[in-house]
Amino acid sequence: MARPYFRDWGNLQFHKGKTFIAPPRLFKGDLSLFFPNLYGRTLSKTDKEPRDTTPVLQGRISVVSVFSSMWAENQCNTFVSKESNPAVEKIIAESGGMAQHVRVNIEEDALKAFLVKMWMGSLRRKVGGEQNYGRYFLVQKGVSDEIREAVGLLNSKVGYTYLLDPECRIRWAGSGPSEDHEREGLVKGLGRLLAEAATTAKK
Repeated sequence: MARPYFRDWGNLQFHKGKTFIAPPRLFKGDLSLFFPNLYGRTLSKTDKEPRDTTPVLQGRISVVSVFSSMWAENQCNTFVSKESNPAVEKIIAESGGMAQHVRVNIEEDALKAFLVKMWMGSLRRKVGGEQNYGRYFLVQKGVSDEIREAVGLLNSKVGYTYLLDPECRIRWAGSGPSEDHEREGLVKGLGRLLAEAATTAKK
């Protein structure tokens, strides 16, 4: 994936803040940028210290939702929720742990971050199952303008959805609310990465 892809679309004003259209196919691995290592607290009940995101993402195929508000999170959900795109949940459930859904809530406002922490019990119920607690990150700092530009986080009010390979490379990306062809592209891309991982494991 070349950085100009996001720059080309970044200045366009799409419906509901959509800043770029997801590609129909995966970005080539050797041209893809790495997803940045972010640092934040998870929903873990026993470990309240912030953690790096990279160890959670490495070695697995990850659908990553990045948002900074409930409105933006709902946009991400149009790509990955059981109601909007049940195939994604089904593929992840049948992957034997090779695929996962990771949520990154970027909240740089101290007061809003405090309120999110106050509602962590509700968030735990939302993500469903203790195995998912470590896949929800509340990130309060470390997301620079350079990082935002590099990975296409061009509007802090919009939700973004990424598909990462086991090396944490961004192989597909979507923004704002999904369109039919974008949901299909995510499902096909997720299936292809799983097939590639299975082939690699046999070698």
